[in-house]
Amino acid sequence: KNDVTTQKGAKRPAWCIFGKQNQNVETLLFKGKFYDWPGDLKELKPINDAANSVNRIPSARRPPSIVEMLKPADVNKMLIKQDIPVNMILEQASLGRGKHWYDPIELRGHDIQTISLNVWHVSENERYEVSKSSYGQFHSDDVYIIRWRYKLVASGFHSITTGKASVRKTDTGRDRVAYLIWQGVNASPNEKGISVLMTVFLDEEKGPHIHVIQEREEATFIQLFDGTFTIHMGKRNQSKERKSHWRLYVFLGEIEVENHWWELPIDSTNLRSRTSFLFIDNVKNIMLLWHGCGTTDEQRFLANKSAMKLRERRPEEFHFNCEREDIEFCEIQEGDEIDLFWTAINERTQRRKYHSLLNARSNQKLTATMRIFHLSSLHGPFVAQELLYPLRSPDHIAAFPFTQADLYELHQPALCLIDTDKELYIWQGWNDLSDDELDIQLNNANLQAGCPRDMRFTAERRCAFRTAVEYCKAKPGSTTVDLTCSIVYAGLEPIDFINLFPKWTVNMKARQQNQLDGKNLNQKDSVSDILQHLCREQYTLEELRTRPLPEGVDPSKIEFYLSDDDFEKEFHMTKDEFYALPYWKQTNIKKPLGFF
Repeated sequence: KNDVTTQKGAKRPAWCIFGKQNQNVETLLFKGKFYDWPGDLKELKPINDAANSVNRIPSARRPPSIVEMLKPADVNKMLIKQDIPVNMILEQASLGRGKHWYDPIELRGHDIQTISLNVWHVSENERYEVSKSSYGQFHSDDVYIIRWRYKLVASGFHSITTGKASVRKTDTGRDRVAYLIWQGVNASPNEKGISVLMTVFLDEEKGPHIHVIQEREEATFIQLFDGTFTIHMGKRNQSKERKSHWRLYVFLGEIEVENHWWELPIDSTNLRSRTSFLFIDNVKNIMLLWHGCGTTDEQRFLANKSAMKLRERRPEEFHFNCEREDIEFCEIQEGDEIDLFWTAINERTQRRKYHSLLNARSNQKLTATMRIFHLSSLHGPFVAQELLYPLRSPDHIAAFPFTQADLYELHQPALCLIDTDKELYIWQGWNDLSDDELDIQLNNANLQAGCPRDMRFTAERRCAFRTAVEYCKAKPGSTTVDLTCSIVYAGLEPIDFINLFPKWTVNMKARQQNQLDGKNLNQKDSVSDILQHLCREQYTLEELRTRPLPEGVDPSKIEFYLSDDDFEKEFHMTKDEFYALPYWKQTNIKKPLGFF
């Protein structure tokens, strides 16, 4: 890399990449240079035919491209909540949430009964069986193998003629075995591969093998541990070497057997007002349960019950050095903290660095589960695909149904509509470039703007913002409640948005990219204001001759954004006369005038 090279320049770099492309076998990188590249070869037209079609149109506008024809998503379909029950299918049998399943079509169901459970910890090419007191205790840097032996017991039969429940002798099925491979997000590729081979050797019953990714666990998996499922940071074999004796765990889940805990770094920025947190001091044997002011009575009850189960079992991963009766348990509410709490959170100034709801004007309690829609035209038309919460339940409101990974693992740059029921957000991703591509953009920031990829994303943004405006108008109750709709940017999210998720880590690459595009930390823009800017159809000569071009301007037809008077002064003809010319002649006229 040349240290002398500046981030901006008046000319292109002294080097470039040459490549050869053959017709009908173009690479994705090559197609990406054209924002209206057709997805089907039938949509290709000869150049002469395209020119003739332009000549036949007595309009001041060329035929719209594929991108220009994108339309906002159907908000009426978006407002209809999907009633898709949670269901895991193993060996062609529906297990539901892991306890019971009923088929309303066949008028019969079955209960799932666990016969036995075995857990192995994979470390350094070996596996070690875990003691029963440690069942449900996992580490983010490790891999675990779980053998689940269960059976299906027929139940819930109904008469086909009357539809009423029928009395029938219980039928017990065969013993079934499933192997669940839990992989931490920071586990090494070697341990992930070894765990798969070990499972093959363990599997004498030839049962199904299911890969479970951290923070993507299904209800069937979590309920195996009866509300004590916990994810610790780091590696299991190195947990005793940690310097801090205080630990922090966030409480998640809405159903008792599906309650679980995630360990977070000790910092007040990780607190949330709409859930509970467990502080553990394994030196002085203290358990401190903190409830946010936005939690419900049911949430506090479930958090207390799950914490007491951990106290009863005393898993060795918590490193308590006393009996259960000697573990001090304390329960406090947000706003009534004791000195021990501030010591645990390492905040001597007693400053709340998170988005506390103590002084919130509106109701602190949740009224609905947050919804997220991924807005994209990646597969053709612009559609809104709703993301589903793995532990969704129609009878419960989830405080934190989604994680940061649900946004950042999408194909970037992504656009997501987030409905919290009280506020709407458009989350805008970033151009996920490689380091070399990012360096090129840094060196040629003024030349990169307005590239085909940017134009397609601009068209998607325009559709996304229109979708958000229509969604806001069509949402039930929007006429009586003033819903705000804001745009936030990846890597620069404000704290009120960050606190919609149970934990958050700043993505520095996304922050750098969006700051390069002129965005600022904690920036929130009004959707209506940005939409008005993107839909602007006229610019002055000076604005169109500056580089980079104004946001939303199509670089393939810069002249179209001139007023009729400015157009005639520059081109000495009307727009109708200009667009009646063959396309190649239009290009030759635009080049010397600086509109190409």
